[in-house]
Amino acid sequence: MELQGSHHFPVRFDDEVVSDAVRAFVVQRTVRDQKMKWGAAALMVVACLFLVVQGNFTLAVLAIVVACFPAIFSAIVWRAHSANTFGRYNRMADRRADITIDPEGFGISSDLGSGNLTWRNVTEIWERPRSFMLFSGANAFNILPRDTMPEEVQAFLSARSVRR
Repeated sequence: MELQGSHHFPVRFDDEVVSDAVRAFVVQRTVRDQKMKWGAAALMVVACLFLVVQGNFTLAVLAIVVACFPAIFSAIVWRAHSANTFGRYNRMADRRADITIDPEGFGISSDLGSGNLTWRNVTEIWERPRSFMLFSGANAFNILPRDTMPEEVQAFLSARSVRR
């Protein structure tokens, strides 16, 4: 689907939309995309149980510590992205921004400043129930709430996105 013309609309960022985006990001990047690490952690738990049955408590403790690494990594990523994302939106005076979307790309303007990104620099678009997440890198994304977004823009973003 092609987008016709330029679309301007205001958005308001609320805690639910921001929290949902951070949660979706962390679950996707640290759990779903890291299935092998979680599988290895599960095997380490099994090894821990086997070592406890054998009476080798030192190695059992080591195995359970190693098994916790994926969960610890997820918690660290959650904390970092939550602090970064909420910190950005909490610095906004009224948590509002003006969005411009056209066939070339999109722009965001708020009291923190403004920026533009072309579509060729958007690496991924995730469709969420109340927003779209537009990625410009593996870990960098912008949240666009859907509340005031025109239907044509939603259809355009939806056609280019993956549902997460």
